Amino acid sequence: MPRYFYHGTTKQGYEAIQKAGYIMPQSGDTYTDKVFLAGNDSYARRITFLKHAEYQGQEIVVYRIPKYVLKKKFLGDGSKHISNMVTLGDKTWTYSKPIQLTNEIDVASAPYYLNLPEGVSIAREGKGTGFAFTKEAAEKWLTE
Repeated sequence: MPRYFYHGTTKQGYEAIQKAGYIMPQSGDTYTDKVFLAGNDSYARRITFLKHAEYQGQEIVVYRIPKYVLKKKFLGDGSKHISNMVTLGDKTWTYSKPIQLTNEIDVASAPYYLNLPEGVSIAREGKGTGFAFTKEAAEKWLTE
């Protein structure tokens, strides 16, 4: 178990969290009433970008939460949320209770860029994020 857990969000999500004073559980297609946590900052940023970004360079905010702030009995496996994006050594968890913001929880933000080939960009439609290809990129990348 990591020393810290990381929760990524967009700038809009950050503003709602700061106003509430809690990282609140959310519901989606794969889980109900869960906070998603990653084992490192980089992975939290990448997951947030892939699942919620609207454009390259969008600001991603990450909360760093010491494990002693969380109760182990409310931690669960979060792999269904991002199973198609898991890379070796990366792991996610769910937390089934609100996480109150305290002085022990750090927060930082930065624009995030995914290293994409020329002619490939992020496309967002409804709840889904995918890739958009120029005609030239589609011919090159989708036929190889």
